Amino acid sequence: MRKTKTKTSTPAEPIPELSNEILMDILVRLPVKSLLRCKAVCKAWRAVVTDPLFVRAHLQCSAARCEQNPTLVVTPHTLDSVIPYEDWPTTFSNNISFYQWQQGARMATFMHAKDFGSALRSARYFAHCDGLVLAPTDTKLYLFNPATRESITLPDSGRSCKLTRGEAARCCCAGLGRDSRSGEYKVVRAFYRSMDHDTTMGTDMGMEVFTVSGNCGGAWREIMDHLPYPAANWHTAVTVNGFLYWRVDGNHDKHPPWGLLHLSLADEKFGITMLPDSVDPVFPNSFSLDELHGELCVGELTSEETVIIWTMPIQDEGQGLYWEQRCIVRLSGLFHPVAFLPGDRIMLSTGYSINIFDMATSKITAKYKMDRMKYQGRRARTWKNLFIFNIHRYTESLVPIRV
Repeated sequence: MRKTKTKTSTPAEPIPELSNEILMDILVRLPVKSLLRCKAVCKAWRAVVTDPLFVRAHLQCSAARCEQNPTLVVTPHTLDSVIPYEDWPTTFSNNISFYQWQQGARMATFMHAKDFGSALRSARYFAHCDGLVLAPTDTKLYLFNPATRESITLPDSGRSCKLTRGEAARCCCAGLGRDSRSGEYKVVRAFYRSMDHDTTMGTDMGMEVFTVSGNCGGAWREIMDHLPYPAANWHTAVTVNGFLYWRVDGNHDKHPPWGLLHLSLADEKFGITMLPDSVDPVFPNSFSLDELHGELCVGELTSEETVIIWTMPIQDEGQGLYWEQRCIVRLSGLFHPVAFLPGDRIMLSTGYSINIFDMATSKITAKYKMDRMKYQGRRARTWKNLFIFNIHRYTESLVPIRV
């Protein structure tokens, strides 16, 4: 009988475990979509990805990448029907979708969408901070993290006065920012304590705050500091370095200041930040207000149909040393500066287009029509009853929404 040789197998070498430092250095470079999968690998990886220190480190790494090639988050707004002569439409689609796009890409990548049934009639410009997006509407405030696909509907506080038919006086003045002292993210909203019965307009404005990422969330708190001037209703605040900035409502005060209303999210104190001397705050359509790479930005529309772009770094008191004129853009109508680009260029959002403006030659060097672009998941290349695009520079993050 033939003898068979038995093979002896050597035991496999155990895979060495990565230290938390090496693991974190690898994971921090991954996009959010990949990190969400990594959370399901094991408890150790989940603990790393959800650690607040890792979330902050990932955000900083993501922001650094976007400095050279900015990413935009795009939300198309369509109307269910068109009502002629409306100042601002009241027939907004209740589907809010988010797409991600970078300069030169042929397609915008789908991120997240949510349908709110018939909960809203109108939406305003969104607020953005560290990957979180605040969507103010005529009825509610909605908060999203499009990258993680988390979203919440913020509750009502009941502070706004009631109209004769029982509805709360409409106040769509809101903002979102990060408290630089505590690291918490806060939503701020205005409300009216009383109403002018002749005009049915709200009066005696106050503001309230809701902490959405921290240990003291879950309810609105009234900000106790006196509001020196009412903020312009239906305008969304701009957040810069722990401060929120609003236009002042000239309709409610005979002598508005030559400046912007600001709120410190750390101290919850109000103040006034002066505008450039040539910008008249009485005419709100004469300038745009934005954040540009950590600086407050004003786009001044001049009588020659040109726009002067001013920027100012913000210091501890919500003020800056001086406004700096960055460039003059010859482009009809107001627009929103989105990002500075390498090569002395600036990205501008105007209407349905993204324009790249060369500040050295004062010429538009590229133009991307957002309404003609392909959007992942959509077969049609056209939009029915398209109204506006909400477009903003975007840094994806793992920042959680906790209430």
